[in-house]
Amino acid sequence: MDIDINENIELVNISVKGDIEMMTIKSFKQKLFEIGENVNKDIEIDLSDVDYIDSSGVGVLISLLKLQKQKGKTLSINKVSPKVLNILKLSSLSDVFKL
Repeated sequence: MDIDINENIELVNISVKGDIEMMTIKSFKQKLFEIGENVNKDIEIDLSDVDYIDSSGVGVLISLLKLQKQKGKTLSINKVSPKVLNILKLSSLSDVFKL
């Protein structure tokens, strides 16, 4: 899994490539929470190159969303692959992330 981070004045863009699952969750969680805890900006995540996300990955996204709300900032998923969109819809999270 690769995570690319681009930051500008108002926003942090995170692009993820590869599956988000048990074998990659540690680095995914570490990088996202490092950004969430240290940057006071809105965050956009691009999951268009992710074919699979398991429950631990969804849990990281939900935790980051809560952290952003506590700071008065947003977390949005601006692009998502069809497979991941299906998983988020089945989890009733597509509305939470405004997909």
